Amino acid sequence: MSVQLEIRDGSPWWLSPDIWTVPGDDPESSPGTPIVGVAAYLWANVRNNGSTAVTDAVVRFYWANPNTGFDRNTANLIGNSFVSLNPGQAQDVLCLNPWIPSFVNGGHECVLAEAFHPSDPLPAAPDFNVPTDRHVAQRNLNVVMASMSMFSASFEIHNPSRNAKEFRIRIEEGKLEELKPLAARYGDLVKKLNAGKIKSWNLSDQRCASGDPKKQERPVDHPPIKIGPGGRAGLTLAGEITGDSVIFHVRQFDGDREVGGLSILVINR
Repeated sequence: MSVQLEIRDGSPWWLSPDIWTVPGDDPESSPGTPIVGVAAYLWANVRNNGSTAVTDAVVRFYWANPNTGFDRNTANLIGNSFVSLNPGQAQDVLCLNPWIPSFVNGGHECVLAEAFHPSDPLPAAPDFNVPTDRHVAQRNLNVVMASMSMFSASFEIHNPSRNAKEFRIRIEEGKLEELKPLAARYGDLVKKLNAGKIKSWNLSDQRCASGDPKKQERPVDHPPIKIGPGGRAGLTLAGEITGDSVIFHVRQFDGDREVGGLSILVINR
């Protein structure tokens, strides 16, 4: 007899199909991309994979500055909700507190949800450990509109520990097929995409970066970045594409352990 709460991960793990946002004043309206300064509601689909029913499990909703690594101490709590589930049951859960996205690093923010109960508690550490913890899931997708085929996307990496650390950042070209699990919530965005090609790109620690005219091989590891305790470092991915759209995956490593990630979907105007 057990309670086993889960919010599913995606592939990559930070593209959860079970977390979505609804811009505007009506939480029952169509899902969509958050708009800076416009209230939005967060939803999560929570399931009980165990053999015991659960009453009033807690579902927490967070947003975070668009960095590829953060924890419960650095994420921003939006609100709590509750859900009761029979064995094998799944249910959509609404965060009743509206969220107003702010203009941080171009307006992009990461959202995250976790479900737990005294009979199925969270780990004691503040780290989310999304890939290994079924309680928690994350959606970290940055949609960037290219202008004249040129694009630029800024983000941050974060060191939540009390010690200085060096992190590796790896850039990979993804496949648009990886967004198909999101179609149930973002059908119009996903279904209308056609694959384009990367002409050039560059990862820089400068705010105003441009694509390297020589196309880089992928994946590419950025030189190690040293960040002090609780510190942040800003990076910008910029370049040029041809065709409709491409997707990049940004992975953050602490040694050989992957500790964070985000995806950048570039759509040509």
